[in-house]
Amino acid sequence: MVLGLFLIFIALVFITYQLFGRDFFAPAVIFCVMYSLSIGCALINYSQWGLENYSQEAFNIYLFGALLFILVSYLVKLLVLPDNAYLEVKEYRDRLNINTGITVLLTIINLVVLLLWVKNVKAIGGGGSLSQSLEVYRTSTSYSIGSAGMPGYLQQMSKITTASGYIYGFILIYNIVHHTVEKEDYYLCLPNIIIYILFSLFDSNRLNILGVIASYVVYYYFMRSSKGNGFKTLIKLTGIFVALLIVFYGVRLLIGRPSSGQNNFIEYISMYAGGPVKLFDMFIKNPVPNSGIWGKETFPSLLKTFRSLGYDIPQYISKKEFRFYNGVNLGNVYSAYRNWLSDFGINGVYILQTIFALFYNSYYYLLRKKGYKKHILALIIYGYMAEAIFLHPIDDWLFSMFVSVGFIIYIIVFWLLYIMITKKVKL
Repeated sequence: MVLGLFLIFIALVFITYQLFGRDFFAPAVIFCVMYSLSIGCALINYSQWGLENYSQEAFNIYLFGALLFILVSYLVKLLVLPDNAYLEVKEYRDRLNINTGITVLLTIINLVVLLLWVKNVKAIGGGGSLSQSLEVYRTSTSYSIGSAGMPGYLQQMSKITTASGYIYGFILIYNIVHHTVEKEDYYLCLPNIIIYILFSLFDSNRLNILGVIASYVVYYYFMRSSKGNGFKTLIKLTGIFVALLIVFYGVRLLIGRPSSGQNNFIEYISMYAGGPVKLFDMFIKNPVPNSGIWGKETFPSLLKTFRSLGYDIPQYISKKEFRFYNGVNLGNVYSAYRNWLSDFGINGVYILQTIFALFYNSYYYLLRKKGYKKHILALIIYGYMAEAIFLHPIDDWLFSMFVSVGFIIYIIVFWLLYIMITKKVKL
């Protein structure tokens, strides 16, 4: 059954590629590609994980969820861009200037945030090696209620570091694509990009690194051409993807994942990317009893805000339970569908999938129609939010992270920093 599901998704990749104007970055194409990769990784462990007994319900949700996403995508595209009339990118010189004074100040601020973050990680981690400290830090902050956490001011300042990583990456790519990059652009942009990557490592969060690089790729190909470049584009994307997986595997021990030390590259990547396929099946066969908290898994950030406003919402650990099969720890990521199914049942799965597809396709095709030249900030934020499409087979980021007060603050920070960095603002 899983093999059949894999073949269906492979077929859907080719169908959506043709259906959506041979655009590799159309949301429906990305969606099908990422699920093909996830299911393909699960097949590597077909016998070890008992995938021959895959449930019909899990199969149906994966299949109908994809078909629903494609249907919504096509309807949105039909309404916004019925004739594939993407606004063509003009090959002329254009440049985003960088305010040197503001950039120097932001670099200092981001470096201070990084140093303070490392200091607090070590304090929470209780000493020892860096890997040991990060392991304790991750366990204490993610899997315990009422435990020590980062100071509130530092959490807010980290938003500056995050936004800087995306904005400076975008500016550098923009100037490279438009053939106006200067040597000083690298000196001004790269430090803030590197600081953000180091910050993510010290937050024991590799997904943020994968996310920001995925955003950079989206920026590049969105600006580079209005449509995909066929085989050459596919080769480039495959090379980037493989490089990312190698980095992802290489830093696992550094950031506090000692339990994976005995896994080789194929075992580790197939478990991380393919594990949700088996875990979602295990959840359907053996679900966790509903706690009675509305939207517990789907809207954790929103519920946290309501709790802080005085609403009677019990504290709970938002991370999901780990599961084992034949003594093998498969992790605790179940795809975006797990959150929705647990909270709202099968009808909720399809309603939230429809909203998910409507949002991303409307955003994407409106940007394509209007062109990014006059909507640069909208493209930067789209790249930041597009991570949720790439990570749909692993977890839901749209409702759990972006539907929150914190994300509104992020949008304000992105807007303020973009204005300050690219305009002639004097210190």
